[in-house]
Amino acid sequence: MPNIKQAFFRFLGFFDGIREINDRYKTPRIKMTPMVRFWLVFLRVYLILTIAILMYKFIIVSRP
Repeated sequence: MPNIKQAFFRFLGFFDGIREINDRYKTPRIKMTPMVRFWLVFLRVYLILTIAILMYKFIIVSRP
């Protein structure tokens, strides 16, 4: 049983490291022009739409 607890706490410690890195890089350290921000938002929307289309296609194809 102690091995399971040890593994569990080690697993949780892994996520603490990720949280620390995310907190460190939460805000960008460089200045972005409005055009750069626009294209980053555009790319994010494009990525979400592409994933949605792929999921839709997978669901349609996988139906019996």
